[in-house]
Amino acid sequence: MKQARILSLMLSILLSAGLLSACGSKAPAEAPASSGSEASLPTAAAAPASPDLSGAIQSGSAVSEEDAIPITLSDENGSVSITQAGTYLLSGSLNDGQILIDAPEDAKVKLILNGVSVTRQGHAAIYARSADKLILSTASGSVNLLASSGDFVQIDDKNVDAAIFACCDLTLNGEGTLNLSCETGHGLVSKDDLKLKEGTVNVAAAKKGLEGKDSLTVEGGTLSVEAGTKGLVSGKDEETGSILISGGSLSVLSQDDAIHCSGPVTVEGGTLLLSSGDDGIHADETLTVSGGSLSVSKSYEGLEARGIDIRGGSLYILASDDGLNAAGGNDGSNGFGPFGGDPFRGDSSASLTVSGGVLVVNAEGDGLDSNGLLSVSGGEIYVSGPTRGGNGALDYGTEGVVTGGTVIAVGSADMAENFGPSSTQGSILLSVGNQAAGTTVSITDESGTILASYTPEKSYQSVVVSCPGLEAGKSYTVTAGSLSQTVSLDSLIYGGGMGMGGHGMGGFPGGGMGGGPGSQGGFPGGQGGPGGNPGGQGGGPGRRP
Repeated sequence: MKQARILSLMLSILLSAGLLSACGSKAPAEAPASSGSEASLPTAAAAPASPDLSGAIQSGSAVSEEDAIPITLSDENGSVSITQAGTYLLSGSLNDGQILIDAPEDAKVKLILNGVSVTRQGHAAIYARSADKLILSTASGSVNLLASSGDFVQIDDKNVDAAIFACCDLTLNGEGTLNLSCETGHGLVSKDDLKLKEGTVNVAAAKKGLEGKDSLTVEGGTLSVEAGTKGLVSGKDEETGSILISGGSLSVLSQDDAIHCSGPVTVEGGTLLLSSGDDGIHADETLTVSGGSLSVSKSYEGLEARGIDIRGGSLYILASDDGLNAAGGNDGSNGFGPFGGDPFRGDSSASLTVSGGVLVVNAEGDGLDSNGLLSVSGGEIYVSGPTRGGNGALDYGTEGVVTGGTVIAVGSADMAENFGPSSTQGSILLSVGNQAAGTTVSITDESGTILASYTPEKSYQSVVVSCPGLEAGKSYTVTAGSLSQTVSLDSLIYGGGMGMGGHGMGGFPGGGMGGGPGSQGGFPGGQGGPGGNPGGQGGGPGRRP
């Protein structure tokens, strides 16, 4: 497996002795609406840059913290062991030792880092073996370095494998910069709850970037992660974790999932720039996005969870397979993805719901894919789907329902799929011939008012469009480039596509898929004749891709 690039920051040092007991156990602590013209859509951000760890170590402004105990690090004094609760102000450099927190299990320890440099070979630069909570705070304007190099050598019965390793709750705050580097392991690990509240944190790690076993929360600050495996992680094995991002700026460049959780992932705010060798975000349970800006500039599958709920925010997803995938099973990249995982297990209880926000997807697999329900009740969705057969812009296992919002989804024609008969908002599926990337598709009502439009990023052959104002008994004109067709909505759903009953896929004059009724949820009607005559009767029973 390709490892993340690690900057040459570590010095060769000796392993200090005397750290020979295990981690103590303790109880866990506590978008804009469519205006009828071309929408202003989220665009792909550049791939996250590697964290800059090259800044010189520097002290910040004067720190006055009542009762802070000053500690000056030096090679002469060696390793530092903190055994009592309290606030400690650290400065200086340590090239042959470690900061050990070995306090009572109810102790709260705060370390203020003011121009600190600690490098450690074969173990953690900071090792919180025992405490209730550790707070790492960077002094305003300070630049600090914590680095681990070489293969880890275990000194007790706990598998320490990160530049910062805490057997307790860990909170990062302050107004300075903390640079973390780990040559063979993880950047930062908390065996309980991990929080980033403020400050700048840059992580370069051969394995995971950050891990909060019970939970991982980003409330603010600036976090940049380059990881050889996963970027941000919570939960492990059969233990369920959780990830909450409510603010701040987060940039992740990872070889495996950028964000991975065995439980739920919630994005309420902040700015996320993700580049992943596998999933942009993977949650074994639910993924909820209600605010913020989320851009996945590279992924195998963009967003994946058993249940995906988009309630708000601005999202751009670029994927070489599915854009959004609601599926059961662990790590659903189905065993065929770059990191394998369990074989894909279909799960009819999976769901993908969109009720708000602006979602733009560019996917070579399915654009929106749910093994169970696909439901749209609000927001705006724009999909540049597959250009080859075998996938569709929309794909669902049990039911596709649209009751509100704007959807324009384009892609190849053979697996095109429309919303189903339970929908209460009109939806039209048409074949549009071969349209080049950058060819705008739009829909107008009988008065010529544009109801919705989108300029796809890739070539396409079919269009699904649904938006407010589409009503049964009225006519609408769909235009793709120089081609236009007027459609009369005898019912709310026009054009069935794969696996759907009702009409086959409608076609433009001069060719395209015909419009005869499909039998038993059959294939689209046959090829339209010259001048746009209806195609032949739909084929046999429909099938799922």
